[in-house]
Amino acid sequence: MPYCEDLDEDFGNAKVSADIKGLPGKIVAGDGFHAFKLTVTNKSKADVDGVAFYAEIENYQLDESKYLSPYVELEFKNPDNGTWDRIGSDDWAGDYFFYVEKLKSGASKSVDLRVAIDAKAPAGDAYSFGSGAYLDKVDGQDCIAEGWAQYDFTVLKAGSSNPDPGTAKPGDDGGKDSVKNPQGNDADLPTGNRALTGTSSAPPDFGLVGGAAVVAGAAAVFVVRRRKAGADA
Repeated sequence: MPYCEDLDEDFGNAKVSADIKGLPGKIVAGDGFHAFKLTVTNKSKADVDGVAFYAEIENYQLDESKYLSPYVELEFKNPDNGTWDRIGSDDWAGDYFFYVEKLKSGASKSVDLRVAIDAKAPAGDAYSFGSGAYLDKVDGQDCIAEGWAQYDFTVLKAGSSNPDPGTAKPGDDGGKDSVKNPQGNDADLPTGNRALTGTSSAPPDFGLVGGAAVVAGAAAVFVVRRRKAGADA
């Protein structure tokens, strides 16, 4: 399933938008969790069915051995039971993690997130990426549309003074074309559905949601697409 921008490079008709609020502009490695929010808004005049939420924390290093992900704990607050559930894995701090069956016209849905960066993490420029994705069409062909936001922040080495952490700022080019190229390629990635974490809003088998299953199943490809674009820029 292609992204709508793959079918039309000028595609700008996504019905939803996303925003990230509250993330500090500077985070000292090893100083615990920092709270922020991902908000997805239906800015269209029609309801949108099947919106999947994605979040990611990484840096801009091209060398895989210098990635930030292995040092990141990224979590969301499960709205059903109030627990903090992990997003991603030990190797990659990003994934689809939440799902709403319908986002009404003009409505917004916010999810509480938090991030902790291990004391051994590499210092330097990093980013937080968040999006809402759903099934759309371009010239009659099914495709995945998304509203997204990317905010830059800096990881300071453990023990650093951080009297004025400030707030994360939007990426210079808005986001997608600034991320890195991973090892391997799209063909190496699994094409099946990927489980979403917790919450009754995220069915245990996203495949039961019908067309929206494609959105969840594309999670790994989504990461590759954005990071590959950055390397080609």
